[in-house]
Amino acid sequence: MSQNIYIDVNFEVLIWAREAIALNRTNASKSSGISLKKLSQLEDGSVLPTLEELKELSKTYKRTIATLLLKEPPMEKPLPADRRTINSKDLGYFHEKTIMAIRKARALVGSLIELKQDAGIAIQRFNYKADLSQSASEVAIKLRREWNLEEIKPIKNINSALEAYIDKIENLGIAVFQLSLTQDGLRGVSIVDDLVPIVGIKRGGETPTAKIFTLFHEVGHILLNEGGLCDLSESNTQKIEKWCNSFAAEILIPTTELLQMKIIKDRKSEGNKIWAKKDLLEIASYFHVGPLAILRSLLENKLTTKAYYQEKHVAWNKPSFGRSKTPEGRNIAKETIKERGRTYISLAFSAFDKNRIDLKDLSDFLGIKLSYIPKTRQLLNA
Repeated sequence: MSQNIYIDVNFEVLIWAREAIALNRTNASKSSGISLKKLSQLEDGSVLPTLEELKELSKTYKRTIATLLLKEPPMEKPLPADRRTINSKDLGYFHEKTIMAIRKARALVGSLIELKQDAGIAIQRFNYKADLSQSASEVAIKLRREWNLEEIKPIKNINSALEAYIDKIENLGIAVFQLSLTQDGLRGVSIVDDLVPIVGIKRGGETPTAKIFTLFHEVGHILLNEGGLCDLSESNTQKIEKWCNSFAAEILIPTTELLQMKIIKDRKSEGNKIWAKKDLLEIASYFHVGPLAILRSLLENKLTTKAYYQEKHVAWNKPSFGRSKTPEGRNIAKETIKERGRTYISLAFSAFDKNRIDLKDLSDFLGIKLSYIPKTRQLLNA
């Protein structure tokens, strides 16, 4: 009969690991297969875990065994503020996948800083600030001009436009990652407590126009120095969320330019406030946004009715709206470039080409198996 091997651990580390992934004891017990009574004993220090129990806790808490063997609970930065609406049934609680996405974003920015420092590239600091006392629209007008966003307007391909906007923001000193935010109704994340602030955009199930709007909404949070996990819901009454939505709307759809469009002037003279979807799509395409964003700007300028806007908001804000009817299968190389961004990927390949890292290091930086590296390089250079 095999003898159990007991492992000497600090019970406070076990408590920290469980709480860090937002699990109560009951759920941790169910997930690990360790009885609630035994888990309680492990956490009050009255008994030690066996090696097998420690392995199960490692899987449940998404931590390495080495982490669970630390002498003291490590200092870990808290999650960004919960900016979801008060209607969210999960308000104040996040799924473990969301917590893992935040951890990943912080790890990625650490790797990005390492790659830049290794290449002798100075870390660009984001030096723009705003506060809630300022008009979001006025801040947007000023920064749109300073950041020269107008030069992106001629880009017709919406995916290329998204990449161009991301490049602009990264060149200002913000790291942008597209994350797998599959839980908690989140569309964006902003983190301001790192050397390089982070914007995370939901990668899957979002149109490029939705990602562009989310990008600038989260930039608004960074301007305010108020990070958060956001759903961008119209029903959100938080002042900060409203400010960030207004900022994103004005920086992408300048009011003066919108009102000068012939189609807008013609509709205004007719007094017709009910808009055909094809007209909204035409205007939206010009500004690299979705039709709902245009309709919201029209509402702000009293060019549509609140009832019509709310009707379309319900219809067009569904997760399936705007998705491809024939989605492509998984493409690891494309997902890797989307997630980490071209700047990050280019720096990793540059470090490898200059023999500063080996092939295994490159695989670790890219987060993919060795077999996917050639395709990723090919797609990056396409």
